[in-house]
Amino acid sequence: MKIRKIFTAAAVLFVSASVYAQDCVMPVSIVLDEEFANVPAAANTVLYQSLMRIATANGLTTEAPGTPFVLTAHCDVLDKSNLPGPPVQTVYNLGITFYIADVYMQKKFATAYLTLDGVGTGEVKSYINAFKHIHASNKEIVRLIEKGKANMVNYYDTQYPVIMKEAKRLEGLQKYEEALAMVLSVPLCTKGGEAASSYGLQLYTKNLDRMNLFLLNSARALWAAGQSQQTAYKVCSMLAQIDPDAACYADAARLMAEVKKQVRSDIDFEMREKYHDQIALEKQRIESARAVGVAFGNGQQPTTTNVMWLK
Repeated sequence: MKIRKIFTAAAVLFVSASVYAQDCVMPVSIVLDEEFANVPAAANTVLYQSLMRIATANGLTTEAPGTPFVLTAHCDVLDKSNLPGPPVQTVYNLGITFYIADVYMQKKFATAYLTLDGVGTGEVKSYINAFKHIHASNKEIVRLIEKGKANMVNYYDTQYPVIMKEAKRLEGLQKYEEALAMVLSVPLCTKGGEAASSYGLQLYTKNLDRMNLFLLNSARALWAAGQSQQTAYKVCSMLAQIDPDAACYADAARLMAEVKKQVRSDIDFEMREKYHDQIALEKQRIESARAVGVAFGNGQQPTTTNVMWLK
């Protein structure tokens, strides 16, 4: 059930919440289009892993579906020569351009250029060995990230009112998950981050109430259809998933009591107890909300991202 998935995802995301807020981690997608990258397919994975290391080591998160920002790279062969063997080895001198860009607006935010040599017994091994020299701490790479992040912050500082307005329109259509994915894309460290997070929590609560009410109504329908021991177990299992802070919790508790009384058994499905630590509960709600947005965004991402315009 979707509610169970939400709380599982929330637990995974909990640890990253404070880091996300304190260090101004900005969202980016790693895109490595084979045609644009101009890299042998067998060496693509190594370059992709290098881009991932660059992102994570320099304050970017790749767990941000729906972000307009990408980190990508393009390779050119500057020179190629052979070394006598045995075995004969090929030397590739590569020029690699790294980009941070807004693919929605087709706007370059930052670029960096490195020249690397790779030696190997064939084209693929030469490329792979060249990519192994890409270091996240390279000064050109660091400057790329710093400039890119500054442009990202500026984007959210100026665009968050537009994002909030669109999220409210989606809320009016009861598209809560889509609205969450949009509003929680705004990093907490930017100008509208706190307002977006607060609004996201409101959306999450509404979405949670909607899903819990669906569970309650489903349990009611199942119980009304046949009040057997087997049905009682199914009904109680559904009711046990309802959050204690849901608007329909009291109704769910009453139905639970009715089911237990009716079947005269020792069914021991307990409703989840409320957290006594309100601070911990607030953090869980926020991260649960973020989990819903991430889950929705993952399901909406296009299979390809056009970066050919960067050339």
